[in-house]
Amino acid sequence: MKKFTLLVAALAFFATAFADVITEQPAGTLKNYNREGCCVVNDYEAGFYVGYQEGKVSIVFAEDGKVYMKNPLMAMAYDTWVEGTLSEDGTTITIPMGQVLYHSPYYDADVILSWGSTSEAAINWDTYELEVNYTPDESVEAAIFTIDGDKIRLENSAGAAMEDLTGEDLAEFAATGLSAIWADTRGWVQTIEWNTVLTQIPAPKPAVPANPEVIEWRDMGNESGYNRLQFNINPVDVEGNPLDIEQGSLTYSVFTDDDQIFTFDAEDYYWDFDGAEVTEVPYGQYSYNFSPESIFFYRTNAEGYERFFNWRIGMQVYYTVDGVRNASEIVYLEVFDKPTGVNEVNAGKSVAGVRYFNMAGQEVAQPSGMTIQVTTYTDGTTSAVKVMK
Repeated sequence: MKKFTLLVAALAFFATAFADVITEQPAGTLKNYNREGCCVVNDYEAGFYVGYQEGKVSIVFAEDGKVYMKNPLMAMAYDTWVEGTLSEDGTTITIPMGQVLYHSPYYDADVILSWGSTSEAAINWDTYELEVNYTPDESVEAAIFTIDGDKIRLENSAGAAMEDLTGEDLAEFAATGLSAIWADTRGWVQTIEWNTVLTQIPAPKPAVPANPEVIEWRDMGNESGYNRLQFNINPVDVEGNPLDIEQGSLTYSVFTDDDQIFTFDAEDYYWDFDGAEVTEVPYGQYSYNFSPESIFFYRTNAEGYERFFNWRIGMQVYYTVDGVRNASEIVYLEVFDKPTGVNEVNAGKSVAGVRYFNMAGQEVAQPSGMTIQVTTYTDGTTSAVKVMK
C-alpha cells in the first residue's frame, strides 16, 4: 500500500470542555464485525496517509431499542462506545454526532464524533506530500448505518477507492464521511473515514479442542529449584478448524500421575495470578513463570523438597463457548520410570468427598459412561481417575 504524507492545513486547538465517556460495555446482545473501507490515518512515525480500514467493531443491541457502537472510527480506537437508536423495522442505526470519543486529561479537552469533508487537496510531486483542508459539516446531525443481513454500511459517505488513488487523480483527493474534531474549536483531529462496511463475525460454536503436545520436561538444576515444562497448544478443534479464541475461552490445566490436577498456589505464583490459587490457565498466558509454550515450576527438585509428581506430567485443554465447555484428552509425558504401587499413594487417607465430571468437564451427580471421579481427602489433597459405568 502506498502512503502519502499529509500536511494538515486545519489546526487543532484544545478545549476545556468535558462530557461523559462510555467506557463500560452496555447491557444487551453483543455482535462483532470486521470492518473495511477507506480512511485518512495519523501515523506518528510515517505521518498522515490514505489507507484501508481494518480491525473489529463491536455493537450492542439493547432491549430498549438503543444501539451502542465501540470504536466507530478505526483511527480513533479508544475502546469507548457511542450511543444510537435502531429503527422499528431493524434496518437502520442512527448515531448522533457530538458524542465524546475521548477526553484528553493533558489538554482537558474532548474529542467528539463529527461529519465533514476534505477539500482543496493538492499534491507536491517532488515530495509526495498531500495538503488537505478539512471542514466539519454541522448540518449532518447523525451518521446513518443501514443493516442488510450480516452487513452494515455507512450511508452518504463518499471518496475515491484506494485503487483509484494513483497518478494525477491523487491531486484531486477528497472525501466526505465520519471523523473527529475537538469539542470547542471544531478543529480537525486528523482522520476521516468513508465507504465503511461492517461484516458480522459468526458467533463461535462449541467444539472439542485438539489435544496439546507435551514436548519436554527440562531439569533446570538443584541450585535454583526450578524445572520447566515445554508444550504446544494449537488453537484448533479435533478436525483442525480454528477456534474463535476472541469470543470463546481457551484454557488448560496440568495433571500429574493418576490424573491429579495441579494447583498453582498463591504463594509461589503470586505474580502470575494476582495472589489467587489457579488450576486453569488462560491460553497464551505470558507472565513471570509462564510463556505461551512453557511453564516454570517452583522447587520441584531443590534439596529438601519432594518433587510434585512421581512419574508423569500432562496437560488438558478446554474450550468454552456460552457456558458450554469441551475438553481434550489429557496428554502425558513420562519423565521418570513408573514406580510400583503408584496407585496406592493415597492409601490410608480419609476421604472428605467425591465429585464426578463428564468428559466435557461438566460436573454430574452420578457417573455415567466414561466419567472422571475426583476424590478430595481430609488433608486437602485430591486424586482423579477415569471410571466407566
